[in-house]
Amino acid sequence: MFEIWGYGIIDSEYLKKEFERQAKLSYAVGDYELGLLNEYGQRINVIITLKRKDKNEYVTFRSGWMVYPNGRIALTTPFGGK
Repeated sequence: MFEIWGYGIIDSEYLKKEFERQAKLSYAVGDYELGLLNEYGQRINVIITLKRKDKNEYVTFRSGWMVYPNGRIALTTPFGGK
């Protein structure tokens, strides 16, 4: 899917940082959807928007994150659907 949008393996660090930036901002302002809560933590869905590298367009999709009891947030599902 990322290759379809013009991204390659050389973009992996940029994509990682961009996902983290958008997720932390969304989490901080409460712009996320709650998922399953269990003993491991709270799952949340965050909307990610990326500019395509191959066209002057943007793609928006859902990503899945885990908020652990210690407050750490981690990506669990990079692409959870549109």
